Amino acid sequence: MKGTYRGLMTIDELFQALFQDKSFFAEHGITHVRSASLYFTPCDDRGNEVIVRDEGGVLVEGYETAGCYRSAAEKYDKPGDIEPKTVRRPTRKGRGKRSGDTRRLKPG
Repeated sequence: MKGTYRGLMTIDELFQALFQDKSFFAEHGITHVRSASLYFTPCDDRGNEVIVRDEGGVLVEGYETAGCYRSAAEKYDKPGDIEPKTVRRPTRKGRGKRSGDTRRLKPG
């Protein structure tokens, strides 16, 4: 698939346009993408193309990223992971375990 944005816009406006197009994906049942390429022409506020260079003056032709930051907390958002689990204590020597003992220990 290919998407195109035309016209002079700030980086914030580009971000907003991408965010608004999230509805396009939802309407068409698209829930995942394997990769995405963003081609852009850097320019000044008048639309004149600019050359991007790093601190050493070397021409920057592009960038590559691993995607968005994934919070470690995301794995805890699954319902199965947040339910309390029964913890059984080992029986002490010489004492049998009580039948049906399913006491829960406090976390931490």
